[in-house]
Amino acid sequence: MKEFVPNDYPTVGVEQEFHLIDATTGELAPCVDKVLENISERMRSSVCYELFHSVLEHNSAVFRTVDDLVENVAEARRELGEACAKVGAALVAAGSHAFSDWRAQSIVESDHYKWVARECVYSARRMVAFGLHVHVGMQSAESAMYTMYEMRKWIYPLLALSANSPYFEGQTTGLASTRTHLFGSMPRTHVPPEFEDMDELDAFYKKLVACGDVTAPGDLWWSIRPQPPLGTVELRVFDLPTDIRRIGALAAITQAAMAMYQDKFNAGAERTELNPEYILQNRWKAMRHGLDGKILDPATGEVVPMREQLERLLDSISPKAEELGSTSHIDYASVMLEEGNEAEWQIRTCEKLGGDLRALELDIAKQTLGQERLGTIEQTTREMPGETHKS
Repeated sequence: MKEFVPNDYPTVGVEQEFHLIDATTGELAPCVDKVLENISERMRSSVCYELFHSVLEHNSAVFRTVDDLVENVAEARRELGEACAKVGAALVAAGSHAFSDWRAQSIVESDHYKWVARECVYSARRMVAFGLHVHVGMQSAESAMYTMYEMRKWIYPLLALSANSPYFEGQTTGLASTRTHLFGSMPRTHVPPEFEDMDELDAFYKKLVACGDVTAPGDLWWSIRPQPPLGTVELRVFDLPTDIRRIGALAAITQAAMAMYQDKFNAGAERTELNPEYILQNRWKAMRHGLDGKILDPATGEVVPMREQLERLLDSISPKAEELGSTSHIDYASVMLEEGNEAEWQIRTCEKLGGDLRALELDIAKQTLGQERLGTIEQTTREMPGETHKS
């Protein structure tokens, strides 16, 4: 693995995995190459392929503030949406596609993706799933490893907050995050093992290389991981939000929480003892029930309602968020707790559309480009996606 490149500030950036649909039928559309032909050279440098021809990944620039990040995300969605429209497609932000047959999806013909398909076979071919990854800059490899370890307590409550994939293969799955189920069938996609330091992680990685299990550090697909060349810790657990304001909230929580833990590390704090079985059980509860139900606190063993656990997180990071200038986004996270996650919104919207999943996909596409209002939180807090723009 490469050397860790230190960051002197807890910068923030995101990766969004969009799916592309036919603008008329709502079916997944294998048109990523055509879309790329219609974007600017500047945008092209921040966009890349994912596993399927019906998926496009956008990497934001790196920012000190979440306000600037949200503006960048909105601008990118606008340009990508315009490029899609030129080829009869639409850009969609959600954790899964509601009904297209995964068997019909073509895989990008790169050496790496051919290796993924060959190695992971059925699990890879079925993985029509789309996430949001958040990077936060860290001062050192040591603080990154400490932060990654401590963040394990919050990974799955945050998944519950982001859940946005209740439909797959033309039906409700009963899961708030079907994406987590699909992605989780791949190897190395859950919480990483406990490593004492970066050297121990590197030794583990080299063993996997020797076994032929990975081809590059990027094949460590854990829900959270260090990114030494970028000098970040990357949280990879989120379903992709439809509403841009939710990206702002999730990014702000991640930035503030990781910065808080880095401060604790710098102050000499020891690692918290976390029960790995409780963390694993919380994964299921978040994936299945979203914000409803109770979970086990991995540090104390206490039984806690999911929403209360997230409220505790928001309270603990509030001072750091104020320091980072992201208080308004943390405030919106509290609105998200009250209103529910977007999996709930999808189900409500689909019911209003008479159960028509094609209409749902097309509506989500509208919302992907329709939530670019960058005014104050007070202006937008009660406008959940779908309540102001209906098919």
